Amino acid sequence: MTDPVAESYDQIPYESHPITETHPDRLAAIAGLFGIAAPDPSRARVLELGCAAGGNLIPMAWYLPEGQYLGVELSGAQAAHGQRMVQHLGLGNVEIRHADIMDLPLDGEPFDYIIVHGVFSWVPDFVQTRILEICARRLSPSGVATISYNTQPGWGLRGMVREMLLHHTRGIEGPAARLAAARELLDFLATPMDHPPPGHEWLQKEVAYLQKARDSYLYHEYLEDSNSPMLFSAFMARAKSAGLQYLADAQLHTMFPSTLGDAVAQRFETLDDLEREEQYLDFLRLRPFRQSLLCRTDVSIQREIDLDWLAGQRLYSALQADRDERGRTLWRSPGGTGFHVLHPQAHRMLGALSEAYPRALTMTEALGKARADGELLGELFNLFISGAVNTTGLGNPDLPRARPARPGISALGRMQAQMGEGHLASFRHESLGLDPVSTKLVSLLDGTRDLDTLTQALIQEAGEDAALAQAMGIDAQPADKPRQRLVRANVERLLTLLHRHGLLEQAAS
Repeated sequence: MTDPVAESYDQIPYESHPITETHPDRLAAIAGLFGIAAPDPSRARVLELGCAAGGNLIPMAWYLPEGQYLGVELSGAQAAHGQRMVQHLGLGNVEIRHADIMDLPLDGEPFDYIIVHGVFSWVPDFVQTRILEICARRLSPSGVATISYNTQPGWGLRGMVREMLLHHTRGIEGPAARLAAARELLDFLATPMDHPPPGHEWLQKEVAYLQKARDSYLYHEYLEDSNSPMLFSAFMARAKSAGLQYLADAQLHTMFPSTLGDAVAQRFETLDDLEREEQYLDFLRLRPFRQSLLCRTDVSIQREIDLDWLAGQRLYSALQADRDERGRTLWRSPGGTGFHVLHPQAHRMLGALSEAYPRALTMTEALGKARADGELLGELFNLFISGAVNTTGLGNPDLPRARPARPGISALGRMQAQMGEGHLASFRHESLGLDPVSTKLVSLLDGTRDLDTLTQALIQEAGEDAALAQAMGIDAQPADKPRQRLVRANVERLLTLLHRHGLLEQAAS
């Protein structure tokens, strides 16, 4: 008998890409902040439950060849796709296994890191129990598990839309037909009203977001039989029952009441129960989603933050200098978020990290003999918990300092472009989205072409592909110099971006 859940994922595969917060290097950094010497992320044994096509796990195996990686996936189609990628890359340290989570043994060799992302809320209660049992029984002594799940009260708002969609698609068979009906209802819900009732503005924003969402997200988040949001406190009650304890949230800044303002911070000053504090912060935030880090109950956690810990770490950051509307220096993330710092050495530090990215630097390498005082460490810590500055236990990647004149790209990057993955995975486990133009450019990066020949090759491709020409914003026959300059500028911009993220390789001489 065909499993209906597996069938739905076979027909509408879930996007499979790097999830930065789940990388062992990031998990080890958070563990280190709380006094836990987590296993070396470069040599770790990693298990991912519900790994889809391995888009999160395979890049780890590629960039960290001394680690061992196992992904378990219920969808036969997705598991087969992932295993084809593994074989194409010739990787012997990763397996994408077609299996049911319920069939994974509770006894066996332990894993240093266990990843469960986009699974827990979307499976029945008995599978949730099994997931927690696997984490408790198969986690190494100082290992870390990360589990994501939908949370109340925030998901209750989205749940209203889910109920509408489930009502509209009742009695309709097959994922494709149900998805089409769901989009039909979204179009109906987007109908403008002369006198909208309270709450309608929120509904319109949610509907507009879902109208643009990928089919896989809309279907598996809103139309699957199982989607069980829960309070953080309820999740932790079940985790404790299985033999696990709370370590941290992957979004570290959410653990600090001060990020919601002084008034909120004051209300939490007398509360000395971390889990209760986290629950009430969820109430204030109307939080819809969590990524909880767990460890074994016999692990000692140091809750007092020591800023000197940060001073001894190797740091990296993708921030780049910009200016705000008042002309002040602003440090902006690739996603567009801006960060201000006040300490002169913080500006100097961020400048050094920005120039070195994706390499990491010690504070001595970045600042020389300058002393790291408490104010500087405080500003860096705020950037760290915001994800703007990261620590690492990995060595630096071997990358060309300058952008190669004839750039190549790794076999992983080329495969991701050729197989239509829609993204590239970087050494720092960032996911860079690929549009049709950048996908075509990546396929041309074989180390034999310089900027001019890449430009001409892309123009030639556009001349044979009207859709590509339209995506490039040029005619199908772009022969004149202004259009050539436009294409050349776009190629140079894309090459600069790829080099910035450490994705370009020097051609072999």
